[in-house]
Formats: sequence, structure tokens, C-alpha cells
Amino acid sequence: MYPAESKKKPSAGKNEKLPVRKIVGLVVFDGEKFLLLHRKLNWTGWEFPKGHIEEGEDIDTAIKRELFEETGLSKFSLIGHVDNVSHLDNVRKKRTYVRNFLLHVSSNNKVSFEHQTIKKGKIVVEHDAFRWCFPRESVELLTHENMQETMKKAIKMLNLSLEK
Repeated sequence: MYPAESKKKPSAGKNEKLPVRKIVGLVVFDGEKFLLLHRKLNWTGWEFPKGHIEEGEDIDTAIKRELFEETGLSKFSLIGHVDNVSHLDNVRKKRTYVRNFLLHVSSNNKVSFEHQTIKKGKIVVEHDAFRWCFPRESVELLTHENMQETMKKAIKMLNLSLEK
């Protein structure tokens, strides 16, 4: 459940008036390896697939769409919900709420960036590389601390070790 859907009364504060941006994060794995994408749009670094939920879109549809747009993958199993993360997006002047999910895919399936998003008639290339990483490497490569923490939770959900 996203905060806008929550029955709790929001706390007062200047940031409460900012628009809310809802995101799905996708921790994708096969066996003991996790899929990371190298981002090149707006910032450079490693992340797992993620993206905003479009107006009127449910979470399941957003997961399918984002996985396909960012990786070209369409076959997956939803293992479960990992965590929720929120932060202020100072660039977009929005509050961002991310619901992270754990997905199993076969690494035999081809990752492709051919299905990148089209905005204003132009193809937006967010990523330029990908890697399948063992748990420790996946945590070390992720650029943002909140993604590192989400990855650790996903690793724990799968009873994998950070030693590898």
C-alpha cells in the first residue's frame, strides 16, 4: 500500500504538499545471481530495474511493463514483496515511494535494451549494460544505499549468503 492509499493521517510538514511519485523496484534473480543494470540517464551507476506506475495502472501491470521496458524480459515468477522505500526527489520536486519486489527469471533469457521507453517521440536510453552478479557483488555494485539495503533483504529472503 502506498501512503496516498493509507488510512493513516499524514504527518504535517512542508513536504506533504509535494506530489507523490509511485515506483516499482524489481530485484531480479536466477539461482544465486541477481540482474543489475548500468544506468546512464540522469546519473551513472548500477541499479536494479525500476520505474513509475502509470496513471490507472495496477502494480502487477507496472511490474510486467517495467521489466519488459528495461530488460526485454517477459517471463517471470513473482516471489514476493521485499520492502518499501521512500525519499524526496529534489530534482523532480516530488515525494517518491518505492515498492520493491523479488522476481525469478531464467538467465538463459536474453536481456535486451531494445524496448526502451519512448518519450516525446524520442527513444530514452536509460541503461547501456547489464550484469548477473552473485550476492556480495550485487550489493557492492549498487550505487544507492537504499538499493543495497533492499538487495540484502532479498538475499536474506532467498536464504543466500553474502560470502559469495
